[in-house]
Amino acid sequence: MTVSLHGRRLGIENAGNLSANGIQVSSPCVDATITVGAENADVRAITIQLKDANGDDINYVEEVELVLFLNAERTAYVVTGGSTGIAIGTDGALSTIVAKKVFRATSEADGDIDLTWTDTGTEVAYLGVKLPNGRYVMSDALTNA
Repeated sequence: MTVSLHGRRLGIENAGNLSANGIQVSSPCVDATITVGAENADVRAITIQLKDANGDDINYVEEVELVLFLNAERTAYVVTGGSTGIAIGTDGALSTIVAKKVFRATSEADGDIDLTWTDTGTEVAYLGVKLPNGRYVMSDALTNA
């Protein structure tokens, strides 16, 4: 839907994002699902799927922030971030901001990011995905037995 206001075209795109004069002014990426796999030899697979306001997978590359917290309420950061911590899997790219605690991740063109969590100990950790709109989506506990 596009509306003209004083010669400017303003619209809400199909994915729920805002546009002005044909340029996106807000990101379609407003949600994510995080799937944490079962522990296998101290490693857990983590899959993040970025989504739009309709709940559909995004169809472009997006960058998000990943933060490891001590609890799902985000009131404290992890102490060590696991023995090896977070690593990129087969989909996406990962850049470390603070070792084992804060990262920037880039999705594949289908909005998918694959990670692994490695911890030979039992540190409590939750992965937070900070979306472009500032909203956090939190994972289940990554804690290994």
